[in-house]
Amino acid sequence: MRDPLNISVDWTEKMQFTATNDKTDAKVAIAVQSGAAATENNTTGPKHLFLQGFAGCTGGAVLFLLEKMRAEMPTRFVVDVSGKLTTEHPMYFETIDVVYRIDGNTDVNAIKKAVTMSEDKYCGLTYMLRKTSKVSFSVLVNGQAVEMS
Repeated sequence: MRDPLNISVDWTEKMQFTATNDKTDAKVAIAVQSGAAATENNTTGPKHLFLQGFAGCTGGAVLFLLEKMRAEMPTRFVVDVSGKLTTEHPMYFETIDVVYRIDGNTDVNAIKKAVTMSEDKYCGLTYMLRKTSKVSFSVLVNGQAVEMS
């Protein structure tokens, strides 16, 4: 088992926190409330941060795998994630849709393989999310949908 990942949130005011971690000096402002409280203070809510972390996890795995395959790297790589919450507490992501938008001359078969490997093995957040949510993935290469089966 690996060493634990450690974070801390420090209450600043109202429902605002500043998050830090044991890896970097970066500080992230978090608003527990959604809507006006988050917007007024230019902070992000925990569920948005969670989806951003998930996008970074799966996107990073795809790029890592493409690099390991010695595939031509994309000229543009975007991961869009949309999550739909349940209506009752505890509110969790019932569905999560992931769209990989890839531009460039990267081999489509390498992209398909890297996305599948990220989904099935390399992004631990995907593994965790599948325990509670329906997670779907789609891929667009140069604006065209790619069949993943």
